[in-house]
Amino acid sequence: MNAFKKFLLKTFNLFYPKKVYGLNNIPEGGALFAGNHLSALDPIMILDIYNKDPFILAKKEIFKCKLVGAVVKAYGGIPIDRQKPDIQSLLKAVKVLKENKKLIVFPEGTRNKTKTDKIQQIKGGTGVFAVKSKCPIVPIIALKKPRIFIKNSYLIGKPFYLDAFYGKKLDDAVIQEIDELITKKMVETQIELKNLVGGKKNK
Repeated sequence: MNAFKKFLLKTFNLFYPKKVYGLNNIPEGGALFAGNHLSALDPIMILDIYNKDPFILAKKEIFKCKLVGAVVKAYGGIPIDRQKPDIQSLLKAVKVLKENKKLIVFPEGTRNKTKTDKIQQIKGGTGVFAVKSKCPIVPIIALKKPRIFIKNSYLIGKPFYLDAFYGKKLDDAVIQEIDELITKKMVETQIELKNLVGGKKNK
């Protein structure tokens, strides 16, 4: 990791302190980190948690934001059009995973703008990447929206594979089934995190 990246992450860690659970759940080799999306800062938060040069799949609009866009670019960010994903971006994402690297995605596709922390409806791309690369998905869930100088909690969930779908034709019905499974795993991780944080508070 170069000096620029180290400086950025150290700075963000000072302004946005965090407690991370489940670091031992990060597998060796390629893996797809699936995070819930509460803030434009979410990519940087996960970069700070896993500071070993992962790639980021991010909506193209984020590259227009000077600060976050600069960080995402520094980490080999892969821009994607949420309305019309291009084949080159999709192939690059799969290639990253097949090369045993980590890829950060936000399956909800856009920030949660509701007043709840409920996992929103996810998009179909995440499951396709995991099936095509045969890599595990690792949920990374934030307890709440990051706020300056307020400690937040994160849980890295247990990795899971979509091996039941390997070799299947990824039609709309199968992709919906995959989306439901990913949503279920993310929700389970969120519940586990709330139980962890709640248990700490009650001690």
